[in-house]
Amino acid sequence: MLKLKSLLVLIVISITLTSCFKYEEVVMKEVTNVSVNSFSANNIEIKVDMRIINPNNYKISIVDSDLELFVKNKKVGTSKIKDKIELPKNSDQTHQIVIATNVGDMIGTAIPVILSVLFDESVDLQVKGEIKARAKSLSKSFPVDFKERVKLK
Repeated sequence: MLKLKSLLVLIVISITLTSCFKYEEVVMKEVTNVSVNSFSANNIEIKVDMRIINPNNYKISIVDSDLELFVKNKKVGTSKIKDKIELPKNSDQTHQIVIATNVGDMIGTAIPVILSVLFDESVDLQVKGEIKARAKSLSKSFPVDFKERVKLK
């Protein structure tokens, strides 16, 4: 009888705790604007305005990223989100995200690609990879993949 009561208590506690941590997928709805902050032989810094929906009852922080930057459909290098981003609970907002790629992180074929677009008015940029988010004690990664033609001047 004692085992049955213990099991029942354990089940009730488990259900209660799992309902507190119910997680719904964060949705990257759309990219509303992309602009180039800097584009040189030393670095590339892109500002992206992205509409993100957080349907959860708790805030989520974007804490890390593992992204690849493509220019003219050619991989230039790896990139990181520059600043931590907070997604308020139950929100549907546009967030400004700055993605930075340093020359040290660029692959060998990047320099000719960068030089080929220095005098162009616009260029096709693509960012793909994963963003790591954290809420309370839980972490989750979700994919990112967007391509946009942006003006350089």
